[in-house]
Amino acid sequence: MDYGSEELTVKLYDTVQQEARLIDLKEYVIGAVAASMPPEFPEEALKAQAICCRTLAVKRMGIFGGSGCKRQPGFDICNDPLHCQGFMDIEERQKVWGSRYEEFTDKITAAVEATSEIILVYNNNPIEAVYHEACGGCTEDSENVWGNKVSYLRRVECIYCKDSPYWNTTKNFSIRELKRRLAINFDENLSDKREIPGLLENISSTASGRIKKIKIGDMVFHGEDIRDLLGLSSTKFSWKVSALSFQVMGQGNGLGLCQYGARGMALLGFPVDEILKFYFTGVDLKRLERPTYAKPLIGKTIVVDPGHGGDSGNSGPMGLSEGYVNLEIARAVAEKLAQCGAKVVLDKNEFVSLSERVRISNDSKPDITLSIQQNFFPDEHTGGTETFYYPGDVEGRKIAEYIHKELIAYLNLRDMGAKPADLYVLRETNNPSVMVNVAALSNPEEERLLSEPQFRQKAAMAIINGIKAYYHE
Repeated sequence: MDYGSEELTVKLYDTVQQEARLIDLKEYVIGAVAASMPPEFPEEALKAQAICCRTLAVKRMGIFGGSGCKRQPGFDICNDPLHCQGFMDIEERQKVWGSRYEEFTDKITAAVEATSEIILVYNNNPIEAVYHEACGGCTEDSENVWGNKVSYLRRVECIYCKDSPYWNTTKNFSIRELKRRLAINFDENLSDKREIPGLLENISSTASGRIKKIKIGDMVFHGEDIRDLLGLSSTKFSWKVSALSFQVMGQGNGLGLCQYGARGMALLGFPVDEILKFYFTGVDLKRLERPTYAKPLIGKTIVVDPGHGGDSGNSGPMGLSEGYVNLEIARAVAEKLAQCGAKVVLDKNEFVSLSERVRISNDSKPDITLSIQQNFFPDEHTGGTETFYYPGDVEGRKIAEYIHKELIAYLNLRDMGAKPADLYVLRETNNPSVMVNVAALSNPEEERLLSEPQFRQKAAMAIINGIKAYYHE
């Protein structure tokens, strides 16, 4: 099948109707933009939104090796804006937009077509192109929202959303209502200070001014908890004591594209690429590379680890070292992966420690880590082909089973199984990982096979076919 000759299709799960929908990628992006940004916004802002919506979809789509929707297995994405991103179909747009349906549809379609197949990438990989309504003066660092640092989601000062309706809003609560909503107890003898003993104290904030933690009454809350319990628009808030008056800046979590900021920049004449590079640090805009029959692994990053290299000193009856065998097979695998379009990370040094091999993998942030290993057994009745995955690594198990099936078919050695194993490399890598023992040999005749370049090429081809089968299951 030539994937490039077909339209790309998004497998969407409709959380409202609780049904599956297959939608052309272009039509999906139109519906996602319609659900995410007011169609009255200027063209360059709509273009920025289209690129963000397309990138989020591509990052999840199975055909590009994406992880899919974690709440709805088997689907690329869902239309829950709190989980993936929203989507408005034609019927909903007609209902919401009424007489302006054609005008708004034409405007959004033009923005989508003008950015056709353009996505945002960091280190050549699609990013989590997240967005929010208005940052209130400053976007947020990812670790303050998600708990982990993402290099392209860095805090930036933003003055461009000043004219948004979310720049600065006020919400008032009586002390009684505050106690009821938060289920707290405190001394109602208040002062006018930011930290009010018995009411508001032990406050910690992010550099952008969003509340991380705060003690209210006798309980400690995360900023997101207060936002949700009190119905505030963001965690960037302050307060006055009359009853209790919250001054809130911004709308949303502050990550990524500030939509009203994009509007403000567009009105000032900034083009779409400058808007996106302002809000996403260190990214590039790139045309989407479609998987093809010749290059089915485009967009994938795979670490090929040549086992324990030459540091073990182990060798078989014919003196064939493990390190030599591992590295030769790893080189063959890496070459074939690159031919299939994958980005390959291979350290050709035979003497790399376990911890260093894990570091290389984790720093590369790959889709798969593949470790090549051989064992020689003194018992001539022991030996064959075996493949390992870490217990609980669901994707690792799938990859291991696909690879193992191909190895058995290609090499015709004894089937020792695809099985779980608590091995250091599998346990410590932060991605789906597989360790392949191509031929756990026990006698000179079996070892002779590994000395033959043709056998090692067959083993490499089996591994490649297993990976391709996993991505196109």
